[in-house]
Amino acid sequence: MTKLIRAVLLLLISVQILMACSKDTTTTTKTINYVNEKYNFGLTLPSKWKDNYDVVELKHEDIMAFRFLTKVGKGELFRVEVWPKDQWETNGIELAKIIRISKIGELGDTVYAFDTPTDVQYDPNNQNDKEQYTLLVRDVEQIKVSFEVKK
Repeated sequence: MTKLIRAVLLLLISVQILMACSKDTTTTTKTINYVNEKYNFGLTLPSKWKDNYDVVELKHEDIMAFRFLTKVGKGELFRVEVWPKDQWETNGIELAKIIRISKIGELGDTVYAFDTPTDVQYDPNNQNDKEQYTLLVRDVEQIKVSFEVKK
């Protein structure tokens, strides 16, 4: 009888160990898909960006810019720019030698560029601005890599 009890206990313990080993202990991070259908591009943003950013559209001549800003303090985290290809070849390539702008995609006669600020984008005396900016800016390179042209 004790052998049977030991066998059942051993079986229960083994099942518990196997169940614990088979559990997925990795945290699944949901993401936010930002898609701009008009200009045919998309980005993947981390879930912590939810309700923490705004996108402001700016047009300068034929270049369309999408500024991704923190909600608190309105600090610019990055921008995606949509250039006519001829203007990129005339001005953008030279501009990339001066500021932090780089070509990240192309579709037909359109070039997509990614730009990050060169100055401080929050009030250093405002702790909330600084914390939100610091929290989000860490993800910018990962977001840049996620850029996708939507055909």
